[in-house]
Amino acid sequence: MKRRTPILLLILLLLTACAKGPSADAHPEWNAYPIRFGDVLAAETIEGFELNESNDVMSIAGLWYATWTTGEAEQIENAQGKEASVYDAQIYLLLKEGQTENGAENDVADWIEREKNAYETTESTVTVNGREYRILHLIKGGADNPYRRGTAAFLLTGANAVTVEVLAKEGYQDDTEAILLQFLNRLHF
Repeated sequence: MKRRTPILLLILLLLTACAKGPSADAHPEWNAYPIRFGDVLAAETIEGFELNESNDVMSIAGLWYATWTTGEAEQIENAQGKEASVYDAQIYLLLKEGQTENGAENDVADWIEREKNAYETTESTVTVNGREYRILHLIKGGADNPYRRGTAAFLLTGANAVTVEVLAKEGYQDDTEAILLQFLNRLHF
């Protein structure tokens, strides 16, 4: 009987887990959106842009990434010597799920520092749907940067850090800040 006890306990444990079924979706209304980052964030596509890439391969580590593009892709060689596609404009969304608010603050500070190293910047804040974003106006990128200008937003939401960038090639006429605000209006937390 001693040999059967562990097997019986394992079977009971499995049956108990199956009886509970899958956990309920905290946001079933988000299933209509093209991008969903777990139960933290969902994003809608804005007019004039199309979803280009969504990468949740790192979601197990709490890192989510998606991009939207407009215009035709131009192939370039990046600083690492690899071929890359550059569009007239591109929206980047990155979410890092964290363990602590302090960790999220550090992530945002690191992202802002990287932007300041890549662009001449000015700063402001904006409130969209009750959330206050720190805004960096990316005025002028370096000569090796295919995206010459843009606007980036940074948000702390609990232990999570979110950044959204709208970057534009030289010659792109639309207002990157207006595009950013429109996109931020279509984020769901």
